[in-house]
Amino acid sequence: MKDLLLKNFIRISEVPRESGNEAQIADFFVNIAKENNLYYYKDENNNVLIRKPGNRVGNPIGIQAHLDMVCESVINHDFKNDPIEVMVNGDVVKANGTSLGADQGVGLAMMLTLIEDKELDSPTLEFMFTVEEETNFNGACTFPYNLLTTKQIINLDSCNDDVIYIGSEADIANQYTYKLNYISHDLPTYKMEVTTPYGGNSGEYINESKENAIYKTCEILKDMNIQLISISAGKNEDDIANKCIVEFSTQDNIDKLTNIKKIKNKKSLSIKDTKELINNILLMKSGFITDNGISANLGYINTKKNKIEFYYLMRSKNDKELVEYNELINSKIINLEYEEMYSDDSFIISKESKLLSLYKEIYKDLYNEDIKEEICTGGIECSIIANSINNLDIISIGSTVNYFHTPEEETYISSWIKIYKILLELLNKIN
Repeated sequence: MKDLLLKNFIRISEVPRESGNEAQIADFFVNIAKENNLYYYKDENNNVLIRKPGNRVGNPIGIQAHLDMVCESVINHDFKNDPIEVMVNGDVVKANGTSLGADQGVGLAMMLTLIEDKELDSPTLEFMFTVEEETNFNGACTFPYNLLTTKQIINLDSCNDDVIYIGSEADIANQYTYKLNYISHDLPTYKMEVTTPYGGNSGEYINESKENAIYKTCEILKDMNIQLISISAGKNEDDIANKCIVEFSTQDNIDKLTNIKKIKNKKSLSIKDTKELINNILLMKSGFITDNGISANLGYINTKKNKIEFYYLMRSKNDKELVEYNELINSKIINLEYEEMYSDDSFIISKESKLLSLYKEIYKDLYNEDIKEEICTGGIECSIIANSINNLDIISIGSTVNYFHTPEEETYISSWIKIYKILLELLNKIN
């Protein structure tokens, strides 16, 4: 089992699958279906459904994972074309200088193993592969649910092997746009880089999110008389930005600033517009921001030709309070255009869930301890899927992945085996 799972994980890692660039990995699974004479369907967004007939009578089971990965690197790596270089040191699996994509590469490797297992004891399985989970959940929103026959789905997006997610928080992600009005000047101009030790997924590391590089940069500059030229940091709303690059002009003393160098530029925003923009950004606090558990992450900002865009993601277990906080933020901003990128309701598994009950029973039998039941802080697709299928029974499980969405990401083969054994038992016993 160990060698097969590792082999299949490496096969997955050889195929580029950056969010929004899932065509190659979608075609990989289509070809797997063809080679095994299985029904498949790929839609225009590169979502894929594969159906494998079972060897015994029983209700069909769905198994779901997302095809895409977050791409971070400390080396020169072309994620659109280059494979991930997987490094194995005993039980530990990492990548060479890049994020590993264990989220969701491990789940994909398990699904590949199940598809190719000729002796698998299970009812009919429906394998659901979705796209763009790491960005806008477009795959879960557009998946061809009308082709499914299952009313029971196992989502593989948990990153802790001793946890089963029994629900997830509601979230709202907004895009804000500040239109630029540059003016000419003859001031000294600088480029500064602000870095923090924090990075990774804001759901998993929400406490660190309050130290994100965007917020730190604005805190440094808020009391200075600067004229902003550009500011850029992060890749998406969900991950913590740990490096921010800002260009500005000023006559103020910059001796206390670090990682700064002089550049040439003759146009910038006015001091007034700069302060207005910085104050807008500082409104959007990150980390846990209310006593009742609302959290947020300002994960991305980018300067384009005539505008600055930034993404702000808010989460809460309470849908109503989340909507109220979103309205509060949007009532305080000045001269910002905004639009909702996406939103999801909170989600809680039914107390009558047969999948949950059976999984807990199997886990206790195999490992002589109770599995932890938690509400997922970060976004997972279960809420969207549950709202798309009437009377659905769905759980979220997975192998342990640490530091995911960073070049330090690592996972553990022993954890893969642990979850795969439970998965086989689940498929064997469910009816």
